[in-house]
Amino acid sequence: MNKNKNKGTILVPVDFGDYYEKAIEFALKLAPITNLTIHLVHVLDIKDWWLDDIKEEKLINEAFNKLIKVSRQFNLPESTELKVLTGKRHQRIVEYANDSNARYILMVDNYPFAQEGKRIGSTLENVIMTASQPVITVKCVPDTIFKNMLVPLDLTKNCRIKLFNSVAFALKFDSKLNLVSVVFGGIDPEKSRINEKMEKYSKIYSENHIPHTKKLIKKDEDLAYQEILEYCDEVNCDSIIIMTHKETAKFDNYVGAFAHHIINEAKVPVISLNNAASNQTTKEVITSILDPLNIF
Repeated sequence: MNKNKNKGTILVPVDFGDYYEKAIEFALKLAPITNLTIHLVHVLDIKDWWLDDIKEEKLINEAFNKLIKVSRQFNLPESTELKVLTGKRHQRIVEYANDSNARYILMVDNYPFAQEGKRIGSTLENVIMTASQPVITVKCVPDTIFKNMLVPLDLTKNCRIKLFNSVAFALKFDSKLNLVSVVFGGIDPEKSRINEKMEKYSKIYSENHIPHTKKLIKKDEDLAYQEILEYCDEVNCDSIIIMTHKETAKFDNYVGAFAHHIINEAKVPVISLNNAASNQTTKEVITSILDPLNIF
């Protein structure tokens, strides 16, 4: 693993479940355009009652052989690293991501397109909350990778961090960005605070020569996430970038209801960021971003 550490990696946790293949397929498309090495990791959550070392070793060997089979099945590059770890799944995934210089963590939701209050899986949620890298939840593999991104906008302070990261992604992947937000009730969209913020970020995109669109949706009822997802389909976005927690110290690593719905129900990959992941994403491009309005 050390020989590839400086190069940077794409980490794909593999649980051998029903949906993990989509994350591998996405990694195969992402790796060539980022020059990153794919790492497949399986974590055995061995409980305290697994005290037989021989039995544990057998489980590890069996899991590693499964990873080899998966690697061959998808014809992964020779540079691909395979690793079996033991411990709590989300903790070991996050630790390995840091140790292997991961730039992205690709995961699947074991409850894809869940609705009616269903939540994302606990491992996925905990990785999203604690990772220092963007966590990309993959349900399908679009024809394009980060070329037409949706950026939902609200009035929270961490939304500024999200917009900063959207600039970073756009510069890195030559993306078009689609700003969108929802205004409810009798508020005049043109006079709303969210429209003022949207105009500011539109200027930032223009200054950085990033192609973009902006859309304010006026609705009297329904939930904001529903309108956001419908608009995502309408403009054929290939990904959505979201912040996943509230901005207060008490909820610094909290996956809110809006993020849950987007991750559950979006048809395209969702890039989830917390503050730590936001900082990591922008390190390489921060000096390239023009900010004449001093927004960032």
